[in-house]
Amino acid sequence: MKQKIRMLIKNKHFLFDLIISFFLVVLSTTAMGAKHHNYLLTLLIYFVGVMILAGYKRVKYNLLLPLFIISWLYLPVGMIYGSPNIGSVASLLDTNNQEALEFISNIPSDIIPWSVSLFILIIVFAFKKTSYQLKHDIPLVIGLVLLYFSPYNHLFVRGYQSVTDYFVQEKALEAAFSHKVNLDIQQVTPQYQNYIVVIGESMRRDYMSLYGYPAKTTPYLDTANGLFLNGYISTAPNTTTSLPRTLSLSQGLTFKPNINFINLANSAGFKTYWLSNQGKIGRYDTPISKFAILSNEMHFLKNGSFNGSINYQDSDLLPLFKQALLEPTKQHKLIVVHLMGSHAKFCRRIKHDDYHLKDKQLSCYLSTYREFDELMKNIVGILKNSHQSYSLMYFSDHGLSDKNNKGKDVYLVHGADHKSNFEVPFFILSSDSKQHEMFKKQVSAYHFLSLFSDWTGITSKKVVPLSIDQINDKNIKVFNYTKMVNFNDLASDPAVKISR
Repeated sequence: MKQKIRMLIKNKHFLFDLIISFFLVVLSTTAMGAKHHNYLLTLLIYFVGVMILAGYKRVKYNLLLPLFIISWLYLPVGMIYGSPNIGSVASLLDTNNQEALEFISNIPSDIIPWSVSLFILIIVFAFKKTSYQLKHDIPLVIGLVLLYFSPYNHLFVRGYQSVTDYFVQEKALEAAFSHKVNLDIQQVTPQYQNYIVVIGESMRRDYMSLYGYPAKTTPYLDTANGLFLNGYISTAPNTTTSLPRTLSLSQGLTFKPNINFINLANSAGFKTYWLSNQGKIGRYDTPISKFAILSNEMHFLKNGSFNGSINYQDSDLLPLFKQALLEPTKQHKLIVVHLMGSHAKFCRRIKHDDYHLKDKQLSCYLSTYREFDELMKNIVGILKNSHQSYSLMYFSDHGLSDKNNKGKDVYLVHGADHKSNFEVPFFILSSDSKQHEMFKKQVSAYHFLSLFSDWTGITSKKVVPLSIDQINDKNIKVFNYTKMVNFNDLASDPAVKISR
């Protein structure tokens, strides 16, 4: 037996099989994006399993080869976003053709060599006959057991759990929005005629000069009168997980979608509007559009454009906003403006590049801030010209993190491992604001419904109104796609700074 093993090791074809299998194991593990505490042990188990199973021709072509192809197909997602989660599943199922093409075109160039290398290895593995053949059942069983403990187990289990979680969320939303809900309003004492909630997209707080970024990315907001909060923490790291938990009553893992801010305003007798540049998708409504349909009136710039490729600017919402604001009614108004903002691909979101940096993605990302700042200035201008009292609340749904190492061009993506994925801007601009007030205080977006209740003067049995002063968050937890984690335990991801 030992002599056979020595002969096998000396066999050049076997050594070639060994090398091919080793690199297949390393690259496919990387492609699946799994984070293992015992990485080397996992790699060894996976490698030994592959080496054994490759000795069975049918198993090689009917099991190993399809698994390698699956890892190759998943590679761009795995290397950027990690293993499957409810966020990536929701993004896949709620994405239209335009956004899918944007994702593909936005894949960083340094991922391409990994994809090409894995593809070549798979081709070699498929067409080269294995130098050894196994016939007994015991090695086969051992190989299958080892493969069970490989990263594929994590990929498929997490994938199944994430798809299940997504449809559970969808079912809860469908059930909650299938009928009107009265939220037992006790008192309605609004201070302003018009309330505007502007929901931003993918804006990190630390890239705003409003919060200290050295380049003037928000010149209007830097000096605007209002209340600005430095410490607002989003509930989750992407739109489809963050906004349902922000806009409705939630403690983290679950939420009660029927107890939400639109139903609260409707129950209080407000006239409600939803204006969106996010898109209603068409065949499959996104979870966020389900909140929109609760409004008395809704307008989607991309409504019915599931197969469309038109890219609207957030400024295209201004005529709709002015129309909603000036519509005659004796009711108080709640107007929700949902922006596309700083959603990737950044260069498609802007009219022109304000910075002309060598790092094109950073240049375009910062330019989205300038255009957002100008949009805020225009919205406030329309509000002032209406000669009606108003208060405008803004927050971003989530932040982003830089996937590349410092020193390289930035590659800002969704993620759940950094504080910057959750650190977002929050401010309130009102018609009676007399000064620029900056509050440095950590406040979780899980309090949004309570803040909204206090802000609008709507008291309900279902929601406890709280002001920013009343909130005392010491250990904020955020949803990281699978569980609640301590925000303060997350890693830092400092903004890449420019001076102009």
